[in-house]
Amino acid sequence: MNSVGWEFPWLEPGADVDHESAKVTRQGAWVLAAEIMNSGLGFAFWALAARLFSTRDVGIAAALVSLSSLATSIAILGLDNGLMRFATKVSRPRRLIRQLVAITGALGVVVGFVLALSVLTLSGVDPGSVALLIVVSVVLTVSQIWFQITDSAILAAGKARILAYRALAYGAVKIVLVFAIVSAGAPGLFAAYTLPLLVIVIGSFLILPRLWPSKNDLGRPHQFKEVATLSAGNWISGFAYSLPNRIAPSLILIFLGNQLGPPTVAFFFITLQLAEVLNYVSESVAKSLFAHGSREDRLTPDLTSSMRGLLLLILVPLVVVGIVGSPFALSVVGGDKYSAHSLSLQLFLLATLPKSFYQVLKAQFNVQRRPIALIVSGGTLGLSTLAFLVIGLVLRVNPDLLPLSWILGGVLALGVSQYLAGWKPRFRLPRADPG
Repeated sequence: MNSVGWEFPWLEPGADVDHESAKVTRQGAWVLAAEIMNSGLGFAFWALAARLFSTRDVGIAAALVSLSSLATSIAILGLDNGLMRFATKVSRPRRLIRQLVAITGALGVVVGFVLALSVLTLSGVDPGSVALLIVVSVVLTVSQIWFQITDSAILAAGKARILAYRALAYGAVKIVLVFAIVSAGAPGLFAAYTLPLLVIVIGSFLILPRLWPSKNDLGRPHQFKEVATLSAGNWISGFAYSLPNRIAPSLILIFLGNQLGPPTVAFFFITLQLAEVLNYVSESVAKSLFAHGSREDRLTPDLTSSMRGLLLLILVPLVVVGIVGSPFALSVVGGDKYSAHSLSLQLFLLATLPKSFYQVLKAQFNVQRRPIALIVSGGTLGLSTLAFLVIGLVLRVNPDLLPLSWILGGVLALGVSQYLAGWKPRFRLPRADPG
């Protein structure tokens, strides 16, 4: 039996023409396993937090986690995607990894500090805990950046199963810690989320030399400019794409104030995190598709069509089940006070459908090295979603209706991305006159 059949017997290809799709699906299955464990155990962490901590403590910690994720999106500069695209092509992959770790780590310290200080000052959090919360925010930001860098290095090496193992370790440890810091309030909850990730990142650095050689004789010397060009497109696109998820809790804190803000953030954040489980399905397939296309320097239309069909087959039934079962799921998490917000979860689940097809198109743009297409499509999704969200907050609409912003933004971005996928530039660089 081949490796596909050994790892996932139901994915074994029946013919050679399916082998390429099977390789992408196999790696994608491991990435999905990692994402499900990361999201599922992460949701279990927040579910326990909702039971053990006040809504105020959960709201503050959740807002800072989202803020650190925003800082990560800013400071990483899209270099994790640049690493995945070029790691197999350069002559010294370890040097490239070290270079990207140094650059992103330094930026993470600065951006994490500035954002945490700004939001904590504006939101009126207890001044006695501000310093500790800022330090933990910086540690979480840098850890998340390096986690993504090592994630790309591991996936580019074709070792996606490692991602699943470390996701399991991270999730299990932080769940254990949440029981140990019940009396520590928001700072303790935030630290329980952060410190296990730092340990996992250090372990990942120790693994990388086993995956990548010091020198690749088949590669060529890399120019950072080449990596940076595609990375810049991913950075702008990824920043815009993640902006609504990362900044929404902080915006709610600012718009609704210190009394109403934290409880609303708690409800909003829990429903968003639960719906994110389905987004991880499309992201895992897209990551595997991107990694495969980077190694092969191409993505065939048949392969991308096959992946879109797979996503449709998986996601539609899950969305239907999620919509029907959302009141029960939220009641399990936090009782009646959370199940009353099932409409928010249902809308977030519907928003996963247009975003799933956008993810496949994003992988296609990356393999084709089209940074402008990445910027336009990701910018459309993120900025339109954020615009709809701000309008809702200004108009003081029911917070449970705010996820409509994610649906509208996703549909608009999918239309723009589909147009870009079929559009070909009409201009060409002038050829030298042979005469």
